[in-house]
Amino acid sequence: MVITGNPGVGKHTVAKMVAKKLDLKLIDINTVAIKKNAIIMKDNIGYVVDLRKLSSLLRREITKDCLVVGHLAPYVLKKGDAGLVIVLRRSPYELKKVYAKRGYSEQKAIDNISSEIIGVCLYDAVKKFGKDKVAEVDSTTKKAERVTDEIISIFKRKSKRLVGKVDWLSLIVKNDDLQKFFVYR
Repeated sequence: MVITGNPGVGKHTVAKMVAKKLDLKLIDINTVAIKKNAIIMKDNIGYVVDLRKLSSLLRREITKDCLVVGHLAPYVLKKGDAGLVIVLRRSPYELKKVYAKRGYSEQKAIDNISSEIIGVCLYDAVKKFGKDKVAEVDSTTKKAERVTDEIISIFKRKSKRLVGKVDWLSLIVKNDDLQKFFVYR
């Protein structure tokens, strides 16, 4: 299983809970990148990662009964590495608050929020792993326990794997907030 999505959607919190409930080995892509020296440099937005090296390192870590978590999953894993890929989504209005609490620069916040609005993580997950393996879960205003239960329900095939149900762009257009979340240069 893989849990991915933009920063701030609750990936790591939920992944720990899912891994514990399903007795899966948890592999955090960020931790592997840092501990195994797959970081090229740090810039004003964050870490620059050697994706090829990180992919190779993850090959050695992944087992049949594991849960891999991280926003880089579509770029460092192979299609066969996942039977189920959960893409967590969160309202751009909520993400703006999360990024302010984390102290993100305005540019880093806007880059991540615009990515969430247009569904970059979802698109990349579907492109890499295939629509049949991907499920989208909206974590907005939900407690981690509820999101965990939704993921487990999908994993156990009690709930459908749905893709394309979250539409932040329509929401922000309706609220006339395009200028709020997209910076035109």
